[in-house]
Amino acid sequence: MTSDAPSDPPTNADSAAALDRTIPVSLASLEFRARDVESVAGTGDDGAVVRSFAALKFLLGQIDFDMRVLMRAMALDPVARVTNEKLLALVLRESISGVFKALGDLQRTARLQAELFSDFIELELLTAAQRTFKDAVREVADDRAFMQSLIDIRNEVAAHMFSDDNGIESAAAWVVSRSAMPRDDDAIFASRIFTASMLVLRALHALDVALEEVPSS
Repeated sequence: MTSDAPSDPPTNADSAAALDRTIPVSLASLEFRARDVESVAGTGDDGAVVRSFAALKFLLGQIDFDMRVLMRAMALDPVARVTNEKLLALVLRESISGVFKALGDLQRTARLQAELFSDFIELELLTAAQRTFKDAVREVADDRAFMQSLIDIRNEVAAHMFSDDNGIESAAAWVVSRSAMPRDDDAIFASRIFTASMLVLRALHALDVALEEVPSS
């Protein structure tokens, strides 16, 4: 995977300041979407496609917020990279595999929907949005070694520090690997997890905007 780091990267302080401006907006959107999910819960089979759409929009909001918070933490406190980067790896993997799954679920549900909401989703627009998102994240999603590393971090470092397969050794190896990383200004752009998150965050934003046009008016 080629690096998504800018040729003249901003300072850590500049990166954090930029995220500071967007995080409150992201949180407000996330809370609004959480209420949307609650409002359509238990609506029965007739409202399945509405629930699926609300779930997808909430997932995008959750990933957007989590990514921004963790990227800001990495920029503000390089010493804490050992913790923040492994949590960002968790979110990064979900931002690809989880979003692919949620998009597929909405596509299937929309095609099977009948009665009141049979025309709720413009399928051609949804398909185009899916295709554009997949193309935008292909550089990350098709890097099998990198995606496997995210799975390993999730299974043996972040979610289960003491794994069934490797005990504590994977968690210890993670700490050693992070201790060797530079901690000076802009060092976060040497992190593939951080730069891949930048790429995916932009793709998620574009998908989110495109999805606003998907429900039929």
